[in-house]
Amino acid sequence: MPMPAIRIRRCRLGLMLPALLCLLLGGAGRLLAEAPQEYQVKGAMVFNMAKYIEWPTGVFSGSGAPLVVCSIGRGPFTGALEQYRGKTVLGHPLQVRRMQPGEELGECHLLVVSGVEKRYLAGILDQARKRSLLTVSDIPDFARLGGIIGLVEVEGRVRFEINVKAAQQSRFKISSQLLKLARIVREGE
Repeated sequence: MPMPAIRIRRCRLGLMLPALLCLLLGGAGRLLAEAPQEYQVKGAMVFNMAKYIEWPTGVFSGSGAPLVVCSIGRGPFTGALEQYRGKTVLGHPLQVRRMQPGEELGECHLLVVSGVEKRYLAGILDQARKRSLLTVSDIPDFARLGGIIGLVEVEGRVRFEINVKAAQQSRFKISSQLLKLARIVREGE
């Protein structure tokens, strides 16, 4: 089954979110954006994918507790996620924090890794696994290297890969709707 695709070309952000929701619900829609808006598309994908994840029991301190998205590394990913600050995911208001490699991940629930040197990646993923963090990145081969969701660009389209084993190790259950749209990968392959 072909992976879902998002063509990068000019489009208004207001039109992107409904198209992404359609895409994540199994629609065959394509999202158009220009290269500078690439991270706006990726940010929207992260926000919408979080709605299709069953988080491990006890991860949130209570009903209505915030879902803390931490962004680690260089690049525009954090800025793209800022537009979702305060919006809710499964009843949890979204908070966004910028982190540095080596910094304690504290209250993070979802960790976006971008622009991090590969030599730091194994340590970041190990720390994330121990804390049951959902990991997402656009680093090449991220899912194959042990991350949970990798955003990849193929022929000008943003697609995503899911490492089901990494998700299970971190106690996440991913909706079958999301899995149908993803390319499933295994570590090391």
